[in-house]
Amino acid sequence: MANDKEKLSRFISAVNSVTDKQVQDIVSEAEKESERILSAARDSAEEAKKRYLDDNTKMTSGKYVRMISKAELDRKKEILLTRERLTGELFDRVIKRLEEYTQTEEYALLMEKRLSQEEELSDALICIRPADMPLAERFAKAVGGDKEFQADDTIKYGGYSILRRDRGTITDKTFDSTLSEQQNLFSSKNLTEGRDRQ
Repeated sequence: MANDKEKLSRFISAVNSVTDKQVQDIVSEAEKESERILSAARDSAEEAKKRYLDDNTKMTSGKYVRMISKAELDRKKEILLTRERLTGELFDRVIKRLEEYTQTEEYALLMEKRLSQEEELSDALICIRPADMPLAERFAKAVGGDKEFQADDTIKYGGYSILRRDRGTITDKTFDSTLSEQQNLFSSKNLTEGRDRQ
């Protein structure tokens, strides 16, 4: 019986040893699996955090880029509007001075001089602004007498245009066209210089 007890004890010990080893293997495997799962979770959390930060950085930088672009656009628009306003004010003053100048004797003398320098007026029609029609007789003398003068409502600021019927040509020496040219030149020059400075 002692032998049986010893056998049983050895059997139980062997079973316990195998069981302990299996339990130890299972615990070891569980710890390894747990560590693997935790490591994967940490990696996933780190990647999610990085994506979140990247997305936020992109959104934030995109937002600031849009804000800066809008501010630059608003500034350029304000500069353009100010430039247009100042150009308008400048040319309003020029027009006022032209209107004052065309009321002077100096203007009448300038018109006479310029008209007297024109050539081939035999079949010409000389167009002047309506306000200058009282000077038409004086201008006619400057060009040699019996030339035809006509009021032209499209001439507002002074000067004259000559229609040479025999050749079908028009010579435009109006202040209106000179003023228009100068406005265009001033605006385009001012615009390109403004771009260069920006």
